[in-house]
Amino acid sequence: MIACRLSHLAARALTFVLLVTPAFAQYGTASPENQPNNYPPALPARRGPGPMLVFERLGEIPLPGPLGMASGFAADGFVLIPVEGGWARVAPESGATPSIVPQIDPPATVEWVASSNGKRRFRTTPEGLVEAEHRSRGGKKWASSWKIVAPNSILAPPLLLGPRLCYAGLDDRVTCVRASNGHRLWAVDLGDRLSRGLTSWPASGDPTIDGEILLAVPDDGASVIALDAYDGRRVATYELPATHHFASSALVVARDRIAIARKGYEDGEAALVLLRLTRPPPAGPPSPLPYNGGSPARTGPSGR
Repeated sequence: MIACRLSHLAARALTFVLLVTPAFAQYGTASPENQPNNYPPALPARRGPGPMLVFERLGEIPLPGPLGMASGFAADGFVLIPVEGGWARVAPESGATPSIVPQIDPPATVEWVASSNGKRRFRTTPEGLVEAEHRSRGGKKWASSWKIVAPNSILAPPLLLGPRLCYAGLDDRVTCVRASNGHRLWAVDLGDRLSRGLTSWPASGDPTIDGEILLAVPDDGASVIALDAYDGRRVATYELPATHHFASSALVVARDRIAIARKGYEDGEAALVLLRLTRPPPAGPPSPLPYNGGSPARTGPSGR
């Protein structure tokens, strides 16, 4: 009888193992598809093609270097870049001459980014937190909505684009989440740390552009990268020569013009690079047939 009871208990234990094992197997590490961060995207597939754009270089405006450490900003149609002895104030037009302003009060650092209706606010922290709060029922206090612990520090404020909240961090990634609940929509690795803030292009929306564009300047300063804010797809990249490096975030002025300070190999060499995103040129007509000795090449057995 004891043997029968032991056999019965063994059978029940085997049944329990067979039933439970599959449930736990989904959390295993046998394949990358089972990792927590690898799950189907939260966005539906885009209908039709995304934005097709290329960077167009409009020129450079020499700046008196060396550049300062503070962040540049745009105000009243001008770009202000910190330089030795003050701030260089320059119109974002090729051939413009910067004027030096000894003292300027730059915009105050914003801890919280508020929604357009003032009911929600968001922030990122150097400790790697992404936090969202909403107004309490009485409207006088703030209450926590959600919180994300990022893989690394986030040194720049987030960028709120309607229902999306985007941020860049020292984990080399640009990440976009739902502003309502923090659920990740996409993340893209740009291959270098990102301590500068993201910029939205164009400044006030453009009906000819399908969607919004994010501009990111990685810390190595070698390039500025345009990302589709919808799904993180890389739209365009503008790279500098090896002896030059971007030294600021991308500033969008005059609605669609992009201004970025850059420095050269020598500290005193600096300039403001002017760019624009535009549609690729249309494909040209087919190349003419080659000529041989001044006579058209034959196109068929009879030469007609």
